[in-house]
Amino acid sequence: MREAGKDLPSLLFGFDTRIRYVAVLDALGKTVEGGMRPGLSSLEPKDEAERVDVQVALIRGMMEGASAYLGETNYVIVNRRKIMMMALPRKDKKTVLITTEPDFPLERMPAIIEMVRSAG
Repeated sequence: MREAGKDLPSLLFGFDTRIRYVAVLDALGKTVEGGMRPGLSSLEPKDEAERVDVQVALIRGMMEGASAYLGETNYVIVNRRKIMMMALPRKDKKTVLITTEPDFPLERMPAIIEMVRSAG
């Protein structure tokens, strides 16, 4: 499903204009690829956004402990008044963090999951 020559953030930004942010995070929550959609500003200060990225990585690590009993985590969605956040773990221990406008339809999640899996 991945288009040749397109990185994951570009592919997801092209998939739906309601996607605001796409980042591939390492195990420590550092961004290794991606960022805000060009032309948009973050709703939070930079230091708070970085703290959220680290928290997502920590949550992923905490969930891995139960994987032997409950199975692997497919994704986590947090729906807030101003934004929806999706965290999708990858096999390479990285996590894809996506934020969208709050009206993003969950029916589009299967396509996003497929794009993330195809990318890594």
